[in-house]
Amino acid sequence: MPLRVFVAGATGVVGRHLLPELRRAGHHVTALARREDTAAGLRGVDGVVVADMMDPGALRRVVTEAAPDVVVHQASAFSDTDANAGMQRTARLRETGSRHLVEAAIEAGARRVVVQSMADAYVPNGHDVLDEEAPLWTEAPGYWGELVRSVAAMEETVLTHAEIDGVALRYGALYGPGTEYASDGSMHRRVCGSALPLVEDGIGLMSFTHVDDAAGAVLEVLDGVEPGAYNVVDNEPAESSEWLPTYARMGGGPAPLTLTPEQARAQLDWLTVHQLTEQRGATNFRFRETAGWRPVWPSWREGFAALFDLWPG
Repeated sequence: MPLRVFVAGATGVVGRHLLPELRRAGHHVTALARREDTAAGLRGVDGVVVADMMDPGALRRVVTEAAPDVVVHQASAFSDTDANAGMQRTARLRETGSRHLVEAAIEAGARRVVVQSMADAYVPNGHDVLDEEAPLWTEAPGYWGELVRSVAAMEETVLTHAEIDGVALRYGALYGPGTEYASDGSMHRRVCGSALPLVEDGIGLMSFTHVDDAAGAVLEVLDGVEPGAYNVVDNEPAESSEWLPTYARMGGGPAPLTLTPEQARAQLDWLTVHQLTEQRGATNFRFRETAGWRPVWPSWREGFAALFDLWPG
């Protein structure tokens, strides 16, 4: 059944892939942009509105006018140039901006809110691949801890509000066209510039999510799927010793250098060391069983190959 869908973060990496899929599915789509200049680039939707999610009055006005059945939140504020500033901005958007969006959705009569969350925010736990029952690492240090706490607050707002059905989609590391893993992205520059090494005995697990699969997951949960949090990741969590050399080779970069744990802690920022050595991957079992979702790219190996035009077809 066609729905009226309001998309915040329409100009982001997931939003750009999501909008045409929503239209192909027959839904009426209103896209939110934060600025007039970015709004001008949005095409193929039924309506484009401009408002800042940190401005509750303006946000409430445009959401009410759109009269959506479902509100989708895919907005973030990460930056290629300053990772810490991007995490801080995104934390404010996740916590305060999400609260404003939920309040606006309720006032507009929407029955469901779908938000973008994170599958890499779990408390590290041995060698386990984690499901949605694992706790989020709200005690993590620094800007990462600030971001995880904002995600926990956002999920609590969305998943516990009695007046809406809330769904939190916990993506893994987003890759694909327009992301930091693309050939013009920051991850590609780091890897090809030998700025992202391996760490001896590093067992950090990364779960990946192609942007096509992130957009497809939103389509799956617009209606009918039980409210809750779902890991939206591929089928193959990968240790840094697997995915990093593979990405470097496919992306045309040199083989990564290898550091000892002591060298890594001295030369790299805390978050990078955490990701390479102790971060845990996530399982998509609940989402597969509940929604019947299957990733278009079941493994990051095929997804990386497609990203660099090495995949047949």
